[in-house]
Amino acid sequence: MTAIVLALALVSAWTPEAAIRDYLVQSYPWPEIEVKQVVAEAGLPKSRPVEVLTERGPLGRASFILRFAGEREVRVRAYVTARDRVVRTKRPLYRGTVIRSTDVYTAMMDVRRIPKGAISDPKSVTGMVLKRSLPADTTLTEAMAREKPLIRKGQRITIMYETPSLRVTAPGVAREDGYPEREISVMNLTSRKTITGIVDERGIVSVRP
Repeated sequence: MTAIVLALALVSAWTPEAAIRDYLVQSYPWPEIEVKQVVAEAGLPKSRPVEVLTERGPLGRASFILRFAGEREVRVRAYVTARDRVVRTKRPLYRGTVIRSTDVYTAMMDVRRIPKGAISDPKSVTGMVLKRSLPADTTLTEAMAREKPLIRKGQRITIMYETPSLRVTAPGVAREDGYPEREISVMNLTSRKTITGIVDERGIVSVRP
C-alpha cells in the first residue's frame, strides 16, 4: 500500500520548469527548449497549474504567470533558450555551385541567432544554385541560393503552340533563364518574333492563345 501511495505521489509531482517547458513546447515550433534559473515569487501549490501565461519573453530572461485552481496566480521568472535546425555549408562553396547533399549538413542553433530566411531542410536546398561564394560553416538562407534553371538564356528550345484543336511546334531560343511552371520570354526562330510562354517539366515552352 505504501509503495502505491509513493508511486501516485511521484506521478502527480510537478515542477515549474516542466510546466513552463510543456507550455512552450505546445505554443512554439522549436524542437529544443531549455528552462533554467527558475525563481517563483511566492510559494507554489502542490497541484499543477491550470494555465501558463507569458508575461515577458518567452526567450532569454522571461517571466510567466502560473494560474492555479481557485484563481491563484504566481509569477515565475526563468531563463529560456530554444534551438532550431539549420542547414550549413560543409566547406567553402563558390558562386554558381549547384548544391549537393554532400555539400551541406544540419546543425542546431539558438533561435535568436538564426538569420532571416534560414533553410532548415537540406532536401529543399539540394539542386539549387548559389548566388554568391560562401565560406565553410555558413548558415544557408533563401536569399543565398536560387533554383537551377531548366532552360538557360540563349539555349535553343522547342515552342509549342496549343489550342483546343491544334498543336504546332516551332524552334526557338530563350531570351532568359527559364524555370518549371514559370513564364519565360523566347524568340520564335521562324517568325523572329519574341513571345512569352510557360516552361514545362520537359523544357518545352508552351504558348496558349
